[in-house]
Amino acid sequence: MKIIFEDHDIKVTNAVNLSNALFENPEFYNKISEKESFDLSTATPKQISDLLKNSVLNFKVELFYPTGFYNRIKYRKTFAFTDHEFPDTLFLNKRKLNREEESIGATIIHECIHALDHDAVDYTFGHGNNSSKNKGNTAPYWIGNLAYKIFKNDYQVSEIVFDQIEE
Repeated sequence: MKIIFEDHDIKVTNAVNLSNALFENPEFYNKISEKESFDLSTATPKQISDLLKNSVLNFKVELFYPTGFYNRIKYRKTFAFTDHEFPDTLFLNKRKLNREEESIGATIIHECIHALDHDAVDYTFGHGNNSSKNKGNTAPYWIGNLAYKIFKNDYQVSEIVFDQIEE
């Protein structure tokens, strides 16, 4: 998998670079493979790790500002989203970029797992609805948080909640 970002936001550029570097890190795939199981998944962690490692998907990051159609509540409070009509695009909320690059990178990885899930026709490994409650053991949340821990070089760091409650 490769993440592509063609805009000029330096924080997002750095987060994309962190994320692309993670795809070259054997520790990332090993940690996923070593996990016993994921909730709401028909694939084993090893299968997901292998799918991710072997993916040739180019995943594009687009920034959006929640106005008009995107001002609906679900888009205002989310960090990012994917859409089945644009399965190779991550829409990153410009209102939610006031956070560290590692957190943005973890969001990108979380959404990459959704893109991979969409691409993997033999398996499903999403997290159901958009509520983050009790979703920490699903592939998108767990792998996104693993990415954050690797980015921070700290396996004790607090987990991220990828859908932020409206301020």
